[in-house]
Amino acid sequence: MSLFTAAAVQTTGEPLDLTGNAARIERHVRCAVDDGAKLVVLPELCHTGYTLSPRLSEVSGTLPGASSDFLCGLARELDTTIVTTIAVLADDGGLQNVGLIVSPDGIAATGAKRGLWGGEPELFTPGPPGEHIVADTPLGRVGVAICYEAGFPEVARQLAVDGAEIIALPAAFGAARLHAWKLLTRSRALENGCYLIAANSFGSSGSLAFCGHSTIVDPHGRRLALLADTEGRIVADLDPSVVRDARAAIPYLHDLHRVTGSLG
Repeated sequence: MSLFTAAAVQTTGEPLDLTGNAARIERHVRCAVDDGAKLVVLPELCHTGYTLSPRLSEVSGTLPGASSDFLCGLARELDTTIVTTIAVLADDGGLQNVGLIVSPDGIAATGAKRGLWGGEPELFTPGPPGEHIVADTPLGRVGVAICYEAGFPEVARQLAVDGAEIIALPAAFGAARLHAWKLLTRSRALENGCYLIAANSFGSSGSLAFCGHSTIVDPHGRRLALLADTEGRIVADLDPSVVRDARAAIPYLHDLHRVTGSLG
């Protein structure tokens, strides 16, 4: 892995409008790639829009399916890696919020969101405990924490223990918890010596309000880029040597087994 540019897109999908949302996603991804991005993180459920309406199941497909095919096509054409989540109908008829890493070669990793927030358990079936989303990509090893999951240090720690150098955080994080978002995005990066790329929704969608503040954080916990409360994109250069330096400066992962007797 050598120096490369990563992007976080901040946008809010219109609930259940796949056509309009796809056009918005494609525009942002193409602009990010024009800015040099080789890794683009999109907000949670950006293709269908983040909604807790039971009608979400009506526009959700299988995996692979329309949503993943659309993202795979973009990744292949633009030679970039894309991370987000999509709504997927499971084999048992249930609905899952599935994290997705797509490289130019296709789907690299998937896994259903485990940490369901608020009314999400009424709509989504959680992924199995212990399952995590991590994959080798052309840019290094990438792990995924989905929105509320990033509030659990154990999720990011397991990704780091499994080799992740970059944690992607697709989210629809609530406006009332902006204080938590600001803290956890820096903390998860610092604790694990990882880059963290957090792409959030912003503004309002129906009765839901999101806090925006998409950000890219380096492995020392320093913000490299931040977008407050508007639609757009942020980019930053990621250097793998900074991961090594951060993990040497504060060797949390190296000493983990001495403290916990596990994970490390």
